[in-house]
Amino acid sequence: MMGCEFKTQVKLDYIQDFEMMFERMKIDRPREAAVYYATLVIDCPKEFSDFLKTAEDLANITRRPLETGRASLLKNGLIAKVLFSHEADEDFGRESYLPVHPRAIWENIKDDLKSVIVEDTYRAIKHHLEEYSRCYTSNFKKYGIKLKRNGNVTLQYSAKWILYTALNNCLDENNNLKMQVGGERLFEEPFIKYFKKFLDLDTKIQLIVDTKDNINAAKELKKTYGDNLDIRYFSEEISGTIRNYVFGKEMAVNGIKILPEKSSEPSYVGTAYVNLEDIEVLNNKFNSLWDMAKPLK
Repeated sequence: MMGCEFKTQVKLDYIQDFEMMFERMKIDRPREAAVYYATLVIDCPKEFSDFLKTAEDLANITRRPLETGRASLLKNGLIAKVLFSHEADEDFGRESYLPVHPRAIWENIKDDLKSVIVEDTYRAIKHHLEEYSRCYTSNFKKYGIKLKRNGNVTLQYSAKWILYTALNNCLDENNNLKMQVGGERLFEEPFIKYFKKFLDLDTKIQLIVDTKDNINAAKELKKTYGDNLDIRYFSEEISGTIRNYVFGKEMAVNGIKILPEKSSEPSYVGTAYVNLEDIEVLNNKFNSLWDMAKPLK
């Protein structure tokens, strides 16, 4: 609207909260990343110029450093880039990125953070989390992709983004989780840490891996978590680069790995679905693959 100037709801305290969290997570350029992330979650502007105005006014950050902060968030799985949406009521705008839920970040880092900040600061961040969550739900809806129960959105993202998004979904719904992944990095840090968080939530997981290389690591997990974790595998590269993630009955993401993989860029393109019929189709595909895969002995 002409003459309607963008006014931010972001406060300096909010930027400092995320800067502390991102520093502990060893994110590059934590301050610049914190400004972009806080503005995205709280204001959800559609234009980069609005992000920049907040960054300049509150943190004296200029265009190039802010772009670097955004790139760091993308690389570390804290935002995903919207490529296009289908049958969606939502106007994503030109600056279209989807952040992971602040609560998923907090759950990941709170124990580590507690050891390095004073109790009052810790309590203040925890208190602010209610405001962040309220804004997030208002701007990005229940599943974090701006859609309610209609349409789908195609994204570019990193493996961590999927794990954060699934983790938040499980925190909310205690949903069963169905995942088909390339086993090559799942059983290494930091991925294994997130995975254990799902299992600690008493979430039941069906996992298909398409490599035998990590069978021993899978067996160790199975030993620890018992019936909550059911793993099957393909003896050869049957599934290629397809990655099929089905989060309970609430949301599904179907992705493909991009080759060649550059370390500085997200490595997947996938479509997130909230339409129940679409989810059922993916669920059935997963079940067919599950029947073909070999159980872990």
